[in-house]
Amino acid sequence: MLNFERVKISHEDPAKRLKSFTLEPVKEYSTDEATTEASRCIGCNICTQACPASLDIGGYIKSTAVGDPAQTVRIVFENLPFPAIIGRVCTHLCEDICVLYDTGGPIAIRHLKRYAADQFQDYGEIIDIPKKKFIGKHVAVIGGGPSGLTAAFYLTIQGVKVTLFEKLPALGGFMKTGIPRYRLPQEILDKEIGFITSQGVDVRLNTEIGKDIKFSQIMNDYDAVYIAVGNQTPHMTGTPGSDAPNVMHATEFLRRVSFGEHIDVGRNVAIIGGGFTANDSSRTSLRLGAKNVYIMYRRREVDRPGYPSLNADEELEESVEEGVNYMWEVTPFEYVKEGGRVTKLRYWQNEMVMEPGGRAKPVPKKDKVLEIDVDFIIEATGQETDYSFMGDEFVRRLRLTPHGQPIVNEHNMTSIPGLFSGGDSTNSNRDLISAVRDADSAVSGILQYLNVMDQVVEERLPTLDRWKKYSTSAAKMAYAERGR
Repeated sequence: MLNFERVKISHEDPAKRLKSFTLEPVKEYSTDEATTEASRCIGCNICTQACPASLDIGGYIKSTAVGDPAQTVRIVFENLPFPAIIGRVCTHLCEDICVLYDTGGPIAIRHLKRYAADQFQDYGEIIDIPKKKFIGKHVAVIGGGPSGLTAAFYLTIQGVKVTLFEKLPALGGFMKTGIPRYRLPQEILDKEIGFITSQGVDVRLNTEIGKDIKFSQIMNDYDAVYIAVGNQTPHMTGTPGSDAPNVMHATEFLRRVSFGEHIDVGRNVAIIGGGFTANDSSRTSLRLGAKNVYIMYRRREVDRPGYPSLNADEELEESVEEGVNYMWEVTPFEYVKEGGRVTKLRYWQNEMVMEPGGRAKPVPKKDKVLEIDVDFIIEATGQETDYSFMGDEFVRRLRLTPHGQPIVNEHNMTSIPGLFSGGDSTNSNRDLISAVRDADSAVSGILQYLNVMDQVVEERLPTLDRWKKYSTSAAKMAYAERGR
């Protein structure tokens, strides 16, 4: 008899999790569990419509079902060089649109990818990439995050000489500096980034464009340039008292912890913001020794960033398991200092008022002032991209959207010929899988711009919009409908 019930994914004991930066909260499927779960798939591949990277999800689920994880990894590598990373931190919108959602639950696509990838310490054992002869073109990639690494990989295996510039002392971008190690272990980063660079990418760490080398020189020395610099400039609230030393933006907080620094957050921590970065900051604070952690968000739970999605619900569940306190519909308006440090946070409760057009607006009820004791405040209030590294000449030529993102064509080329852009600085999804899609698109665009399409190996080119055109809204609409 067919069993359509999703194989339950086990979690580690929250009490144990809070004592470790290395223990992953979600356990991995066993081989029996993985093959059983994969066998539920009916092969319709509608999930691909919700995958930004257009992975052949049905194909690699089938190979997992028949006990061939090596083939699963090979299929993923057609578009994506991070199966183990994506298998842990992908937003997995593909699951939100799964046709089995109401019949036993969606296929655990992300966890099956993780299972398959974790069976191999060295992908070179199962993926044969013959060395391609140099085709006479040099490309610079600025930024060593998911988008930059993806572009570097697929260009390199086509015979392009790629030099990757990264201002930090390690590759990975937000995967390294923004996702805590308990969610994304260092050994997983090392394995997958190491395989990419082993193909022949010339990596230059601790090299800041605009400071150590001029952007104009990069544009002059290389045949094409791909910028994947992310959003690194923190957006602070400017709340009175935010100049205190125990107030920090989430990007700085997570980056410093990821590089091994122990930050004394005290007993009571307030996180301003309600998205995934706020969740990561809260759970990291608990692992640093905090006893009471509050996430304070100005809107309702259903308005939080990333929702509606199964991924947002899963992250909320894991945070609640670990003891994070959520305070919805609140507006902090003062960080009260004593002796130069913040000791209290004052806030108002909000009233949600519907506006024409649909979204509820938070309106503070200022007749009553509320407060909590705090030892540390983390503002998870977003980041922006700083293009000053390009210099005035190129900044003037770079066309931007009203939101400050480069305007790119279907192949991610900007308004400056030969300059391509992708990742969080360029697309509004701001997730890892979308950053990969940008790189896949740019690889094709760069090769066309360089006029070398007659020299490429087509089966090594990423395939975009496989079967059905990718839709940014399909999964959200499907998940929202189920919640009504």
